Amino acid sequence: MQDYGGGDLSIRLRGALLRRLRIRCGFHTQGSLAAVLGCARSTVATWEASASIPRPDMLAKLCTLLGVPVSELIEERGGPSLRSLRTAAGLRQVDMAGYLKITPSAYCDVETGRQAIPARWFPVLSSVFGRPELDVRAMLNTGRRDLAPVDTQTG
Repeated sequence: MQDYGGGDLSIRLRGALLRRLRIRCGFHTQGSLAAVLGCARSTVATWEASASIPRPDMLAKLCTLLGVPVSELIEERGGPSLRSLRTAAGLRQVDMAGYLKITPSAYCDVETGRQAIPARWFPVLSSVFGRPELDVRAMLNTGRRDLAPVDTQTG
């Protein structure tokens, strides 16, 4: 599965649903959808085969075009992860690093589980994802195969 940002394979695109939505919206061929999105037909084919996931910006564009929320097209395995929340928000790792005022590599280390989530990040994540801080903490502390335990001592 193609990975955009961090090696986390806990999310995948619901390819069969994408195909049904594409046809329902009048895009009878993969090529017709690809032309509107500005990508190759083979790219749409890999999405429909659930073999890759679009970049966050392309995923947001695709969902807008099909009239569905990102959460409807992606499937999370093992509960929400930092990557799945970021992807659903249509953000790249570099975008998140900017919000958190850190380097992209530092953000990547946390998203991939090499480092714990610093406690000082939760208010920012809450704001970025538009969810209460306690909900963000709860989501990222349950079903987290890809992230290290939250570090509440450092910030």
